[in-house]
This record gives sequence, structure tokens and C-alpha cells, in this order.
Amino acid sequence: MESTIFFGNGVNLLGKEGKSWDSILRQISQRQVLPPIESNTLKYEYIILPKDRYTEVYNGFEITVNGILEPPELIETEDFIKEELAKELSRNKASYFYNKLADLKADNYITTNYESFLIIPFKELGYKEEESEGIIHKLKPHYTFSQNNHIIRFWNIHGNIELEKTIMLGLYDYSQYVIVISKVIRAIEKGDSDVDKSSWPYVMLNTDVYILGFGLGYEETDLWYFLTCRKRLLRKEIIHRNKIVFYAIMDSSFDMGKVKLLEALSVDVVAVDFDWSENAYEKAYEDIYKRIQKHISEA
Repeated sequence: MESTIFFGNGVNLLGKEGKSWDSILRQISQRQVLPPIESNTLKYEYIILPKDRYTEVYNGFEITVNGILEPPELIETEDFIKEELAKELSRNKASYFYNKLADLKADNYITTNYESFLIIPFKELGYKEEESEGIIHKLKPHYTFSQNNHIIRFWNIHGNIELEKTIMLGLYDYSQYVIVISKVIRAIEKGDSDVDKSSWPYVMLNTDVYILGFGLGYEETDLWYFLTCRKRLLRKEIIHRNKIVFYAIMDSSFDMGKVKLLEALSVDVVAVDFDWSENAYEKAYEDIYKRIQKHISEA
């Protein structure tokens, strides 16, 4: 069976320039303190939606809550914020762990990150970039590489900084995405022969999947929707069970409730030791890397 690596922002945080979701949202809001809202997607809605409410026009200028005069055309729209975020993220550099991800030579790589750092080490390894359907369609692979008949596909499922408008940040974006994912799920449930086999939901149902560097917060409604649909498809025996492994580092974010929920959804959870030393995360990710390497070599 093919192998799929699913990775999140934890991989970026191994580098000195990586930014957490909270720091990104503070940057968008231009505030140092945000209210204690647990959902990042709702934090975004809190930041962006009230802007029009707190401004008024005076002689052709907008008066903001701070009493600053700005021309109306400079008021931050969602598109503007996403463009600025893309510019900021484009200045970041890839962490060392992207080279290790490429060394695994999995068949598929799926990420919720907006950058495409992974294409760099594959090109350095001599892989040739093939034509793909581009980054506009979040379900299809954005990049495809080949070497000696080995095809590798890569998805930015939450958008790509090369096309700012594809970036998903708020609850509205995520909810719209669930509708798109549901079309693939329904096609599989109905046994449609023309189901899109290049879509990441299909790939995650038909390959061995290893999830790392990703907290899978409860605001990730699109992914929780996918996992619950997969469980229903398994119960109805519409699909055969593939392997989905979630690597949970036992730091302060370790959530036993989430572990039990994932296990109920037929996801294998591997608890990864965390020794709280200065380089504890580097050691934890090295452990994960070796575990995945072993699984892929034995497959």
C-alpha cells in the first residue's frame, strides 16, 4: 500500500523562524492580547468581522477605534489580510526537518501549512517537477515529482501562499471546505466509478497515513469531518480499513480526551516521549522520523 505523510505547523516550529498559530493571529489583529477563545478559526472571525462596525466616515476618511484617520480604500479587507500574511510567511525559511521528510520518500505528502518548503529538498534529490493542476483546487495535488518511475504528490490542503485567496483562516472558509470534501465522500459512498482518485480525501482512505507535527485542534472541522466520515464508511463496510497513525508528543498539549476520540475513530495513536530538555522537540521528532521510516521500509 502507498504511504502518505501528513504534517502540520509543528515541523515549521523546529526552525528558528517558525510561527505559532497564535502569533500569526496576533499579527493579523495587530494586538498583542486576544481573548481566551479556544478555536483559532473563531479567533480569526473575532478579528476580522467587527472592523466595519467600529469605523465611521468623516470627510471621506475612516475614523478607526484609535481615532486614526485612514482613507476608506486602506481599510483592511480579508483579501488584503491574506495577501499580507502570505508576504510575511514567504520570508520564512524551511526548518531542517523538511530534508528528513523528503528522505522518507513517501508516495504522498499532505500539509495544512501554507508554504511549499518540501519541494526544495525533492528538487535537490534530483526529482523532476511534473505538470499538475495547480494550487487553485485544494483537493487535487498542487505539485507532482518523479524520479525513476517513482511518483510523489504534494498537497497544501488549507491553501498556498503562492495564491493568497486560497488561504483558509476562518470558520467560514473551513465550513465551505467541508461541503467540497463531502462531495468526494458521497461519491465513494455511492460507489461512483468516476470518483476523483487524485483528491487528498481519497488518498487518505486508500493509503497508509502517518500524521506528525499537527495538533489536530477541534477547530479543524474539515479534518474531523473527514475522520468521522471514514469511520462511518468502515462501519458500513464500504471501504477497507487502512492505517492512519497519529503521533502525539507528550508535552503540555497532550490531550487524553483527543487520544480516546481518535481511537474511537479507528486512528492508531502513538504517544511519543518528551523529556522537557532544551532539545526535547528535536529528539521527539527524530523518534517519530525513525518510526515512520521503519513502517515505510517494511510496507
